[in-house]
Amino acid sequence: MRDDQQIRTDLLKEIAKCRACRFCVDVCPTYQASEGVESLSSYGRLQITKYLLNGMLAFDDPLTYCLYSCLQCRRCERMCHSKGQAIDICALIQAGRELLSARLAEGGSHAAL
Repeated sequence: MRDDQQIRTDLLKEIAKCRACRFCVDVCPTYQASEGVESLSSYGRLQITKYLLNGMLAFDDPLTYCLYSCLQCRRCERMCHSKGQAIDICALIQAGRELLSARLAEGGSHAAL
């Protein structure tokens, strides 16, 4: 299995651990600043990453903005850990960014994931 294919598989496994409790959404500063746009929340970014990696969404500029608007402040992680689930949300978002950036560099704005 290629390196980025293994990263993709691992990333999807980790995202699947999310129980969708959505407690992380309310503490996300970009979600608060956007007045409730879910795709600008930590949970929304995980879902965008999952759907991009599964091929259910087409990669475009608005989705790029959503993924890269994360401040990596880790408020979502602290909330996630306090609710009994230990998902490293920021690390997942960062890994998704890296994988997507590599694809963009190789194939332009419409790179297949």
